[in-house]
Parts: sequence; C-alpha cells; structure tokens
Amino acid sequence: MKFLPSSFKNKTSIKKPVVIPSGKHTFERKFIEKGVIDILNRLKKNGYEAYLVGGCIRDILLGMKPKDFDIVTGAHPRQIKRLFSRCFLIGKRFRLAHVYISHDRFVEVATFRAASSEIKLPDGRVIQNNNIYGTIEEDVLRRDFTANSLYYNLSDSSIIDYTGGFKDIKKRVLRTIGDPSVRFEEDPVRIIRAARFCARFNFKISGSDYRAAKDKAHLIVQSNANRLLDELFKILKCGASARSFEYLDEFGVLSHWIPEILPLNKKSMLLQRLTQLDTARLDDVDFSNALLLTILFYDVFDNGISRDIKNPHDVFLAARDIFAPIATRMRIPKKDCDRICNILSRRIYFLDNLNKKYTPSFERRFTANEHFAEALKFYSLLAKVDANFSQGAFYWQKAKDSHDSKISYPSTRGKRTVNKKKKTKGKLTSPKTGDVQ
Repeated sequence: MKFLPSSFKNKTSIKKPVVIPSGKHTFERKFIEKGVIDILNRLKKNGYEAYLVGGCIRDILLGMKPKDFDIVTGAHPRQIKRLFSRCFLIGKRFRLAHVYISHDRFVEVATFRAASSEIKLPDGRVIQNNNIYGTIEEDVLRRDFTANSLYYNLSDSSIIDYTGGFKDIKKRVLRTIGDPSVRFEEDPVRIIRAARFCARFNFKISGSDYRAAKDKAHLIVQSNANRLLDELFKILKCGASARSFEYLDEFGVLSHWIPEILPLNKKSMLLQRLTQLDTARLDDVDFSNALLLTILFYDVFDNGISRDIKNPHDVFLAARDIFAPIATRMRIPKKDCDRICNILSRRIYFLDNLNKKYTPSFERRFTANEHFAEALKFYSLLAKVDANFSQGAFYWQKAKDSHDSKISYPSTRGKRTVNKKKKTKGKLTSPKTGDVQ
C-alpha cells in the first residue's frame, strides 16, 4: 500500500477557499437533474445560499454517474419546508429535509452545520447536540474526507474547495479533514467508509490516516449497530466489496466488527464469492439484503452444518441456531434471518447428484416456492467458485425455464367484459372477489 503525507494540518480553522471556475473542471450543469436545479434555484431566489455538495461532485469528477444529489443551504429546516409542497423533515439528531422531485424520488437538503456541543442529561449522561446551524466555513469542518468536501455553485458553475479536495481527487488520495486520529475517535465508522472509498475509487490513503485507522480500529465496537449494518450493506452493494474487506482486514477492523469471517486471504472462498458479487453488481444485478448476508456468512454455515444432513427443516434449524448470536449482535432483522435460513435449507437440492432426477410435480412445487428465486441466485453464484454446486444450479435453472415456458395465460383479446354487481340482501358485493363492500 502506498502512503502520502498529510497536507491538512489546521484542526480548528479553515483557510480561504480555492474557487475552481467553470472550464477548469469536468463538472457540468448538464449532469444535474432538472428537479435538483429547480430546488437550488428556488432556494437562491428566496435569498438562501445553496450548493451541491459531497459525493455527487466527487463521482462526476471521477467520470462516474452519481447515485444521488445532495444539497446544503443556509435555510433552516422549517424554512425549507415552507418553500416546497412535497417536503418532509426527518431525523432527531440533525433535521434534514427530503424534497420530492417525483412520486418516489427525493433530494436530501441539509442546513449548514456548525461544531456540535455537549448536552448533559439529568441522569448524568452526556450526548452531542448536532442541531447547531452554521456557515459554509463551519460546515466543511464537519465533513469526513477532503474528497467529499467540495461545493458546486450553480450560479457560475464553479467549485468551491476549502480543504484541497479537488487536488486529492485528481491524485486519488484519501485524507480526513483535520487530525485523522481525532476524527476516527469521534466517529470510528469513518474507518469503514475510508476502506470503501479506497476500494471503490482506487484511492490511496494518506500515511497519517492509515496509522490512525489501525490505532483506532478497536473503537468500532462502540459504534451504533444499526449504522454499522447500514455501512455493511453499502459495502456489499458498491461493486468493490472484495477489496473493501481486504482494506478493513488490513486496518484491523474486522477482528473487532465481524470476526466470524476471518481469516481473510487471497485464496479464501469469501473473497472469491465477493468478487463474483462485485461483477454482478457492476452489471446492475440486484441482491436482497438476505442474499448479501448469505454470501458473506456462508462459510460460517458450511463449517457448522454437515452436508450429510438431508432434511431441509433440520438444516433450517441448525442455521438459525448458528446465526442467532451474530444476528443479535449486528441487529439483523428477523425477516432477513428467516430468509437466510430458507436459502440454506435448500442446499441439499443444489449439491451435485448426477443420478438424482426429481419428478415434474416436485420440480413444479419447488420452483414455485417463494424462496426459490433467491436460492437459485445464491447457488448459481456459489457454483462459480465451488464446482460442487455447478450441476445442481444448472439443473434447477433448466427446470425453472421449462416450467415457466409451460405457464399459459388466458387471452382476453376480442372479449368484452362487463362488471356486474351481485345483489345480496341489501348489500353489494365486489364483482371480482365477492367480498362485501
């Protein structure tokens, strides 16, 4: 791993920003969705500062399509809400506005944040008060890495850079803003984010950040379990999960966070499965959270459940017992745990048995089961790294295709349907279901 010296020394103040004018960078207005532009313009028209910020700028500068656009503004949450009819305020620690630009898509609009302060509760506990609004100069100090701290001004298409993030992106260098040891101690989840960014964007981490990450890795156990689970799913879906876990292992995080998947090395089956997962994700193949966790923890189940167990229900119960302490610690929802165990309970049917042929009736029932699609997707991926499942995955894919081709749907073409309401004793019934309305 290559290291670079840390260049951001000022921990308490911020330098005068560098403004990169239009034409000196590759971020263009045409990359921004119309709905996002409308939000920025309305905020500015009403006298508020408003900028695009963070990952969307980083992604476009790297030649990638941004997943979403985030806006930061001088308007307070209630002021934002008054400007937009379809706006909802969320969050307890720091209020955010979700402004909808379509029936199912929203843009996150946040107020400039200042440094947090401590609040002492009556029971003696001390919590951080994050609901402190500030200026853009204060807001930049709250961000994690220089690459995520660029602001785009729609008015003149310039990029505002307070931390040297523009140069770091060009050099593909990852640095924290301020003292990395302090920033990682404030929020150890930043170490996980650093691993994901390095893997996904092929960044090099600065030497001081690397040393601080290794020194503070043990603090990850103090982080909120729900936040950690959210970061885990982000890693598994990012298209660079294999490299991310290698970084996490190198930083020393995994032994404190997910020790069950260790040891990790180049020949490990986990990294081979994650590599197959990354290939599929880069092709925009979707995976449910249950499938992602099955891919991650499969070795734990495979080592703990004998392949000689033939009864699927026995496999389900064994998988549930093995996974229970992990699920409790990591706050994994019960519905995902059940789906994982259902995928694993079908293992016996996907293990190669060239002399085994199932009846058409069993094939039809098996492929029609609600858990079959996820099981087929998992064992098809597993077959690419474990030859014991190759014939089984092929068999059930062929059976599914065969039964799908035999499903016929009655044609209604040329037929006129008339909805008639059946009369009952003073009540009407639905023409479709017969239920009383």
